[in-house]
Amino acid sequence: MTKRHASQLFALSVLSLALHNAQAACNFTPTAGNDSFICDSGSAPSLIDLQGDNSLTLPANSTGSIIGPVRFGAGADRITVHGGLISGAVSQGDGIDDFVMTGGQIQSLAQGDGRDTFLMTGGTIVGAFEDGDVAKMTGGSIGRVDMKLDNNIFDMSGGQILGNLVTGFGKDTIIVSSGSIGGNISVSGGDDDVTISGGSVGGQILMSFGNDTFTWRDGGTIKGAVLMGDGNDRALLANLTESIVSSTPRVDGGPGTDTLTFETSRPETGARYINWENINLGKDTRLTLNDTLVLGDSVSGTGVLTIDASSRVNAGQGVISPLINGQKVSVNNAGLIDLTASGASTADRLTIVGNYQGDGARLNLNSVLAADDAASDRLVVSSGQISGLTAINVTNIGGTGALTTQNGIQVVEANQGATSNAGAFTLGQPLSAGAYQYYLFKGGVTAGSENSWFLRSTVATPPAVTPVPGEPAPVTPVQPPPIAAVGTPALPVAAPGQSIVLYRQEVPLYAVVPPVAALLAQTTLGTFHERQGEQSLLTETGALPGGWVRAFGSSVRQSWSGTVAPSFDGSISGYQVGHDIYGFTHANGYRQRVGLFISHARLDGDVRGFNVGFEDNKAGDVRLDGDSLGAYWTLISPQSAYLDIVAMGTRYDGRSRSERGVKLDLDGHAASVSAEAGYPVALSTHWHIEPQLQLIGQRVSMDTANDGISRVGFDTQDYLKGRAGARLKGAYTVGDVPVEPYVRANVWRSFGGRHATRFDGQQALKTDHSASTMDMGAGIVAHLNPSISVYASTDYSTNIDSRNQEAISGSLGLRMSW
Repeated sequence: MTKRHASQLFALSVLSLALHNAQAACNFTPTAGNDSFICDSGSAPSLIDLQGDNSLTLPANSTGSIIGPVRFGAGADRITVHGGLISGAVSQGDGIDDFVMTGGQIQSLAQGDGRDTFLMTGGTIVGAFEDGDVAKMTGGSIGRVDMKLDNNIFDMSGGQILGNLVTGFGKDTIIVSSGSIGGNISVSGGDDDVTISGGSVGGQILMSFGNDTFTWRDGGTIKGAVLMGDGNDRALLANLTESIVSSTPRVDGGPGTDTLTFETSRPETGARYINWENINLGKDTRLTLNDTLVLGDSVSGTGVLTIDASSRVNAGQGVISPLINGQKVSVNNAGLIDLTASGASTADRLTIVGNYQGDGARLNLNSVLAADDAASDRLVVSSGQISGLTAINVTNIGGTGALTTQNGIQVVEANQGATSNAGAFTLGQPLSAGAYQYYLFKGGVTAGSENSWFLRSTVATPPAVTPVPGEPAPVTPVQPPPIAAVGTPALPVAAPGQSIVLYRQEVPLYAVVPPVAALLAQTTLGTFHERQGEQSLLTETGALPGGWVRAFGSSVRQSWSGTVAPSFDGSISGYQVGHDIYGFTHANGYRQRVGLFISHARLDGDVRGFNVGFEDNKAGDVRLDGDSLGAYWTLISPQSAYLDIVAMGTRYDGRSRSERGVKLDLDGHAASVSAEAGYPVALSTHWHIEPQLQLIGQRVSMDTANDGISRVGFDTQDYLKGRAGARLKGAYTVGDVPVEPYVRANVWRSFGGRHATRFDGQQALKTDHSASTMDMGAGIVAHLNPSISVYASTDYSTNIDSRNQEAISGSLGLRMSW
């Protein structure tokens, strides 16, 4: 036999011996030393070895079984169960023991004293697992767990416990991320920590006394109550929806000063959470509160709700109250209280029985922006103090605006002796409806309203106190005047018992649209001499005898009387191009002429008027373009008397823009008719005086539009304007050029009439058209040659009544004969 064959035979013998030992039957012979037992087949009545550091292994796929108990002593023992069966109780005794189970079944396990470890990935413990210290379970099944010694740790990420999971007498830690527990999780004594992030607990979480910590995050189901017990406990509920927590009837802080924190969660009831002195909403938590959230326990009596800047409370009919009547809760809000989450309802309430403080907070409400006592959601503070700063954001639910003549629309109610700081609330955005601007005020005009907050479309002051004869006058007013909220622009002061209407900034802008549209068309229409130059220029006959063009411009300031007394300060500019269609001369010397013209003009300027409580207040600017098509017929006598009739249609396009940037598209049309006559009377060889009359009728119709706040409509309105004046005209030759200079003066009268601007088809704000003005001007006509003439004029006009008007205008024309 060679050395090589000998070595191979030795190796096979060793392997054969090893395989024989690994498949040993359950035949145990304990010694006084350290023993290692393997049970892979057969059976044994029991295994009792109380000396040494012993180990027992039941291999995978083992068919071995131990009928009775397994007991080790105080050594460092290790039991590994991959298969097989132990029908009796397993006791590892004192010492630092280790237990591993991946399969098989045992009746029960007691690890005894010492810092023992436990790992279970499969298999079954029919009864109890007791006295372990550091346990990890990822699979398998246990009847119940009772870890009574030391500072225990139980980490469960799978498997099931049919009964209770109990730890006690130390600072215990329980972690459940998966698996199921059929009974309770219970800790007793010490400052314990329980974390649930998955799996299910069929019973309660019982934390007992001590300053315990409970964490529930991401998932898992708890079908019983969470009872924190005595002590100053803390609980964190993170990334949980209502569907996750709905199976838990209550989360109870118990006696002590307890703190409950929500992070990134969506709880939907307040009654579930009781006996907490501090509840914190953080990291985008949304608490839906349609019931009562009670703060405090039987000792503290009350508590504090804190809402961070990322979180909110959605309330329909919610109440936050102390456990003990007469106590006051505190709500510290840096986030959002949202009373609009239920939809378009205006009957939502959140009642705080105690103190409310805003820390840059927000309050969302639905309100009907209308008259006094219109429906609105409401924050109610009872018996406490309102302080800090909260921005109120109001959504208008169908309100079309109206005058508030009394307290207004209540949005914050202070009752049962609650008081409010003057700077506690501000409006989060401009608030307009219909024709009105609403502002937020602390206090109303009736007794008892001084600490509540109201939306109003007027500046109101309580009535003055009338002294009673024989009685001393009151030292202070019975009802203090309302105070405008922080951020409100400067407002006028109303006389006692009086109010000042708060029209929104755009109202004067819209009130001025029809009259400036009429003014634009009238300026485009002009007079006979502004368009045609002079009677002496119209001598051609036949078809298409001549054409003309003119440019015109004016700087205008004009005001109107009415509800908001609007005024316009701007300019008008444009051009006209016309052509005679036919000209002919009668045998008796009369000349007739018919023609057409087109024109384009623009009006652009600033508007002022009564808005947000002040007269002649800046409103914004208006721009209006007018494109016109007209026809004219002119009759001239041998004595140069004339009759000129013009009909013109105008199409408008433009926009108005308020000082705060609200825009309204302007579209419409107008029809204008003018009849003008003049009769020159010779004063000398070179000079004539020419009395003139002109009557202009107009109909202006502007389209209804929406500015994002309301629908704005304009009455279709007729305008009638008359002119009476005279022109002093000369006739000279300068070089070889005939020139005809003139001066003129006129009185204009707008005859009555008024139009209404309507908001959402309701408020009709009137603007009067009647006005009287006079103008003075000068012009010149030059016949450059038989075919070309130029003419120019300038005028100044001003009012002769109480309605301010001033304008400087000019016109330059050119006529060509073919």
